[in-house]
Amino acid sequence: MVTLRQRKTVVTREPEPKMEEERLCEGLTILSSDSAVKHLRGRWELASVLNFFNVFGPLVSEKLKLTAEEIEMGLIESNTTNAQLHIALLKGIPPVNKTLDDANAWITVLCKKLAPWWPCIAKGEIPITANKGEEISEYQRLDPINRLKILKALCELRVQQDDARTYIQENTKEGDRDSCFRKRKLGGDGKKTSYWFDGNDIQGYRIYREVNEISKKNAGSDLSCLSWETEATNLDEFQRVARELSSSKASSLAAIGGMIETEAIPVVEKYHKKKEKAMKRKMKQEMVVNFSLPLRTTRSCRNRMPATYTFDEYDKMISDAVEETEDTDGDEVEGREQQSTSNDSSEGNKVKSTEDVGDEALEIHNEDEKENEKSKEDAEPKEEFGAKNRLRQRVTRNSAIC
Repeated sequence: MVTLRQRKTVVTREPEPKMEEERLCEGLTILSSDSAVKHLRGRWELASVLNFFNVFGPLVSEKLKLTAEEIEMGLIESNTTNAQLHIALLKGIPPVNKTLDDANAWITVLCKKLAPWWPCIAKGEIPITANKGEEISEYQRLDPINRLKILKALCELRVQQDDARTYIQENTKEGDRDSCFRKRKLGGDGKKTSYWFDGNDIQGYRIYREVNEISKKNAGSDLSCLSWETEATNLDEFQRVARELSSSKASSLAAIGGMIETEAIPVVEKYHKKKEKAMKRKMKQEMVVNFSLPLRTTRSCRNRMPATYTFDEYDKMISDAVEETEDTDGDEVEGREQQSTSNDSSEGNKVKSTEDVGDEALEIHNEDEKENEKSKEDAEPKEEFGAKNRLRQRVTRNSAIC
């Protein structure tokens, strides 16, 4: 019974641990990408592949200009960049398959190309073979190291083609120390460690550390274990490696550090300045485009009706057009009538206003005349009264004299 209760509690509390596991898995995916990059940079095959594209890049494809970081992420994520890289290489190996540009068809072509040549250009068993379309999903499940091995083998097969050989003959000259076909060795301790400097303005520049150790299992034989590690990929890492080697007690390593400071770092600084200018130019162009987009006025898209070639549809279109014109004419007539009525009403108001003014003027005039008549009437009795007084005064005077 105790075990049953414990199982029930575990079942009821399962959702919470799952969410925590999902979060942990998300963190692991981020860490796995960084660890995958670290593992790739610890393989000598990566240095060989990058050197191949440094030398034969124009022969493979003039349009395909990829940085070392883009090639690394293509191998890790198996994205479109990785597909474009493999397609460009496969197009240089005859016979060229017509289905290369189709989605994921290049994986099948890749398996068919490498299968007969694998023992000559690579070691061990081939990681993937053609298997009725299942090789596409199998390639997606491969780890980045196996994808790197496949890409390295494909580069080896591409070098064996006739055009690659003529390319080498045309670009190499006797006594040419600056040839792109030679890697530049910075130096070493004279025992088992060497430092190499390689790259270009498109791919970028890197410092590699070569370590040649004799395996313990075969101590009595001449077999050795050769490893390549990427020491520096950007300007900060170049400066760090230069400081560490310059501060070394070994004179050979201190000389390598001084060589990196005087010869390698100026080239890397120039490359990074050029890269920053290109990024700023791109950002300015994007800002201009984003600023100018709202100012543009474009026509609204019209819905195109499907064309029909029947008399019924034709008659219907004509009748609809006639109805639309009649509606518009009717609206115009109504508008004109409303405008005329508004004009008449305004004129009537103007006439009424003038009549009112005239009536007021007549009333004022009549009132003035009435006041004048009253003033005259009032004046007449005053004059009569004055004349009577004068006669009375004369009579009184005559009577007094007598």
